[in-house]
Amino acid sequence: MSRRSFRLAASAIVGTIALTALPMTNAAACTSSDMDYKITNPYAGVNWHWQQYKAGFHNHTTESDGGNTATEMLEAAYSLGFNVYAMTDHSVINTTWDRTDTAHAQADPNYYLTTQRMNEMNTGAGRNGGAGMIGIPYSDEQSTADHLNTFWTDWNNSSGATLESKTAHVDEMNKASTAKLKPLMHINHPGRYYGGSNTTTGEAAATDPVKVARYVGLFEKYPDSLVGMEIVNKVSDGDSYSDRILWDSVLQETMPQQNVSGFANDDAHSTGALGYAYNRLLMPTLTEAAVHDTLMSGAFYSTALVAKRELGSDFKGDRTKPAPTITRISVNEAKDTISIQATNYNTIEWIADGKVVATGNTVDLDKVAAGVDNYIRAQIKGDNGISFTNAFGVELNTKSHHGHYLTETEAAAIALASVDRTTAKVSVSREFGAWWHRQVFAVKITTLVDGKPSTTVVKVDAKTGKVC
Repeated sequence: MSRRSFRLAASAIVGTIALTALPMTNAAACTSSDMDYKITNPYAGVNWHWQQYKAGFHNHTTESDGGNTATEMLEAAYSLGFNVYAMTDHSVINTTWDRTDTAHAQADPNYYLTTQRMNEMNTGAGRNGGAGMIGIPYSDEQSTADHLNTFWTDWNNSSGATLESKTAHVDEMNKASTAKLKPLMHINHPGRYYGGSNTTTGEAAATDPVKVARYVGLFEKYPDSLVGMEIVNKVSDGDSYSDRILWDSVLQETMPQQNVSGFANDDAHSTGALGYAYNRLLMPTLTEAAVHDTLMSGAFYSTALVAKRELGSDFKGDRTKPAPTITRISVNEAKDTISIQATNYNTIEWIADGKVVATGNTVDLDKVAAGVDNYIRAQIKGDNGISFTNAFGVELNTKSHHGHYLTETEAAAIALASVDRTTAKVSVSREFGAWWHRQVFAVKITTLVDGKPSTTVVKVDAKTGKVC
């Protein structure tokens, strides 16, 4: 159930209720007035003069089911400009790039990098003073049942593990750890498991309340260690076909209290699959600690050169050319606006509750075409791909509105009274700016009529309290 839905007076719906007609004489009472929003900005601490570090968090070698050696994958990633590269072979604890302790390494001295070459990559050799490429130690795609990427986690799942048991275990490791960089994790290609990869029924699956609740429950239970989910997986965007929809479904439930970051990852099983889905980390320096902090804060955005729903099923960008790049994000709480500057793009779309509510470089929360009451995110489209911001939390600043605007509970009570009810199942949404810039609560009331659910919507002026 949405955080915006609740049962007033905790009363069940019983009996046969005859609904009275809604008053129409107060329609003109819905007036225009700016609201005041509190905006939670995941990029608040970013200095936009920092370098943007290209990161891939999901990659494979022939240590599991990949088609290339570790050296071949690392050299390809380095040539494509990656700065952070995690090897996450299936149920294999990956340590360093110069390891010698695996059967592959012992059979082939060139399977992994030499220590000298690893150090050259770490320090940016051949990049004309540019930043190098570093890894994440103890990375693993925990691949029993639903797949889960874990980082800084010296542990491997075993037979019988589930997504629930794995996230619980890693969270316990996080809480027990005395290390500076504690274990973190993100969910991989969830569409493979809830049915989102199906091009016909995937959207319905990604909005199914029962399926959404599973992921919401995990994010709410493990906020310190479960940092996000993949929203784009592989150059095919096959398993992840509906995962941006699932992401929106999850954000509707967790925000603004808890953000859930969206990751774009190559899940590369060969060198030819690298460079089509990655993340831009906004950090002051290229260090493991900075990567850890950025994953925790959500101060990054993801980029995909294939995104079938947004760019078309036949679109595929060129991994050697620039994709839409964000150069600045500005939040003005006084004006209730969020602005984005970018390059290599054609349009910016603003998404709330899974729908495009505005376009352009700036969104004014007072004027969007739908009620934005818990989050908004942006997607930046260009000729060579798409980039996705992490979500901004949005909520009414109740302190500044005290005495000026109704709360949702007050609006629900007024709506119920207008239909001669004191208790019922209600769902409250906002339509601020949606119609002639009115600030309106839309109260959906469900009761039983002749034993069957019956629903009516009552609109209440957010300032005057009058029924529209």
